[in-house]
Amino acid sequence: MSTMRRALLALAGFWTVGVLMLVGSRYGSSGLDRFHDAPTCSPAQTFTATDCRATVGATLTALTNSQATMDVDGRRVSAGLTLHGQLPGDAVGQTVRVTLYRGTVVHLEGAGLNVDTDDTPVDHTGDFRLAGLFLLIGGTILVGAGTLIRSGRSTRYSSSSGTG
Repeated sequence: MSTMRRALLALAGFWTVGVLMLVGSRYGSSGLDRFHDAPTCSPAQTFTATDCRATVGATLTALTNSQATMDVDGRRVSAGLTLHGQLPGDAVGQTVRVTLYRGTVVHLEGAGLNVDTDDTPVDHTGDFRLAGLFLLIGGTILVGAGTLIRSGRSTRYSSSSGTG
């Protein structure tokens, strides 16, 4: 296979994946959009899987670096989360504001905390966009440089072998 054909195939691969990443960046935030557009839950819907959200008061009953447990209207609710550093020592027993989406805790605020839980809808559009642009631009530069280097080598080898 010729050097040019390999270069074009490699470039096509970089560009295909790059374009897919850019298209993915357009649709990568659909879960976050649904969260922001969700209507407010009625009291009966707060702990159901209904596509709604509610912010309610709760009492923090336990807190670790990876989980928070709260009492929300007499119901024990736990949420996975990631906390770095030292935990607020006086947080347990304090009142916090809890945002629930589809019956699941997605945000916790108060008692020295302001944290999204592991169940929060996330937005990866920026990641997809940067990766797509990197593949388009970086792939073009990489394939172009590789082709120039190979063509320079093949020109040197062909000119040195023809003079012998």
